[in-house]
Amino acid sequence: MKRHDPGLRCATGFLILMLWLHASLRFTQASTIQEPNDFQAVTQQSVQPRKNVRRAWEIAHLLTARGKDGKVVPLQEDGIYIWWLYHTRGKFKLEDNSTTLVVPKNGLYLVNLKMYYNIPNNPMCNQMLFLKTNIEQYRSSYPKWTEVIKGGDTMQCVHDWQQSVTLSQVVRFEKGTMLRVVIDKKNYPFIIGDDSTYLSVTLL
Repeated sequence: MKRHDPGLRCATGFLILMLWLHASLRFTQASTIQEPNDFQAVTQQSVQPRKNVRRAWEIAHLLTARGKDGKVVPLQEDGIYIWWLYHTRGKFKLEDNSTTLVVPKNGLYLVNLKMYYNIPNNPMCNQMLFLKTNIEQYRSSYPKWTEVIKGGDTMQCVHDWQQSVTLSQVVRFEKGTMLRVVIDKKNYPFIIGDDSTYLSVTLL
């Protein structure tokens, strides 16, 4: 009876074990590798659009109206300010000879108004000025012009004196509410009609 060499049997067993391990490793690697197209598809499916992305603000930014000659247009007799719709995002409208801003939706609005004044070198005043400034509203539920924000300040009648009146408040408006600015017409000659005087209304 022929005897088998124990060393040969050990070597054969070790070789079989190494071949089995090598084959198993290749199978595992192949099962975990994805093609580029498959990876892109999985990525696109896993990325979902954010549902709570904040919407862009709706805003109207108004500056003092100017004529073709570049000069500030005359104030209306009742002190109602005339504007130029410089920038808007949303469905704001400027009506009534550019004196009335119409808000597009129900909601809370941030209202910012700044009226900037300057006393020229040759003052047309001889006493202290009171810079009365009102923002009024007109709405369908109460069809009458009423004050919604008001303010004022005193100003020295001294040449090259500059001063501003700033009003800022959050107000709830109905859709279609009309807004206008009213000042004392005696102070209108001292208005600085550049972008330092403005009305800004933003839907929050």
